[in-house]
Amino acid sequence: MAASFKTILHGFLIGVANIIPGVSGGSIALALGIYERLIAAVGNVGPRALGAVLGIVAFRDGAKERFRVEWRRVDGAFLCWIATGGAVAVVVFSRVMVWLLEQWHDPTYGFFSGLILVSIWVPLKMIRRFGAAEGVSALAALGLVLALTFSADPGQQFEDANRKLEMKRAGIEQAAAPQSGPAPASLGQADAGRMAFLVLCGAIAISAMVLPGVSGSFIMILMGAYFDVLQAVNDRDPVVIGLFATGCVLGLLLFTRLLKWVLATFHDVTIAFLSGLMAGSLAGLWPFREFKTVGDDNVGFERVDFGWIIPPTDANTLWTVVAFLIGSGLVVAFIKQDQGKAEKKGG
Repeated sequence: MAASFKTILHGFLIGVANIIPGVSGGSIALALGIYERLIAAVGNVGPRALGAVLGIVAFRDGAKERFRVEWRRVDGAFLCWIATGGAVAVVVFSRVMVWLLEQWHDPTYGFFSGLILVSIWVPLKMIRRFGAAEGVSALAALGLVLALTFSADPGQQFEDANRKLEMKRAGIEQAAAPQSGPAPASLGQADAGRMAFLVLCGAIAISAMVLPGVSGSFIMILMGAYFDVLQAVNDRDPVVIGLFATGCVLGLLLFTRLLKWVLATFHDVTIAFLSGLMAGSLAGLWPFREFKTVGDDNVGFERVDFGWIIPPTDANTLWTVVAFLIGSGLVVAFIKQDQGKAEKKGG
C-alpha cells in the first residue's frame, strides 16, 4: 500500500510539473529515479497489450491468464498509479498552480529550480562510467536546451500572448451570442498533407515532452501548429483534436520504444545526455525576469517574460530563496531515504 501511495505521489509531481510552463515532467521523473522504469513500461505497451485487453472483452478462453501475464510485462500497476497521480494533479492542482503563478511567480519557480538543481545528482549517479563520450553528450544536451531557450524572441512571445487572449475573447463573445448554425471546423477543407502535418506535430510535441528540460509547447510554436491546436481546443473541433491526439499516441508509443532501446544500448551516454537536458532547463527556470502583463479582467491576464535580471534585495527575493531551499531540501530528503533503504536491503 505504501509503495502504491508513493507511486501515486510520483505521478502527482509529474502532473504538477507538466502544468508549469518551462518545467518538464520528464525532468521530475528523472529526478525521482523512475524515468527508466516509466520509459520501459510505456515502451512495452503495444499490440500484445491491446490483444490481451480485447481478449478479456470478448471472453476468450485463457484471456484472463494472458491478461495477467501482459499486465506484469507492461508493469501495469505502476503505469496505472502514475496515471492516477497525474490525473489528480491536473484536475485538482491546475487552479492552484494558476493562482501560485499569478501571486507567487518567483517563489514557485524558485522551488522548482531548487528541486531540479539538486536532482541532477540522481541521474548522474546512475552513470556507471563517466568518460569523454558522456561528457560530450551532456554538454551537447546542455547546449541544445540553452540554444532553444535563448532563441525565443520576446517580441514574438508578446504577440503570441496577445493572440492567445484574442482567441479567448472571441470564444467568450461567441458563447455569449451563439450562432444559429454549426460553426465550421477550423481545419476546413484541408488536404491530406495538412492532416498528416497535425499528426506529425502531435508526435513530435509528445516526444519532446518525454525528454527532460524540453518544452513541447515551444516546439509546437516553432512548427507553427500551437495556435491551430489551441484554437481547435477552444472551438472543440473534433477533427483537429483527433488528428493531434492520434499523433500524440503514436509518438508516445514509438518514441518510448526508441528511447528504451537507446537506454539499453547506450546507457551511460544517454543518461548523461538526459542530465544535460535537465541542467539546461535551469536557464528557463530562472525566477527573476523583466516582464509585462497583457490582458484584462474579462479574458484574464498573461505574463510575458523578457530578459534575466539580478534579483533585487526585497521580500520577493527572500521568499524565492526560501522556496528554492525547500525544493532542494525535499530532494535531499528523498535521496537520503532511498540510500537508507538501499543500505538496509544490502545489510
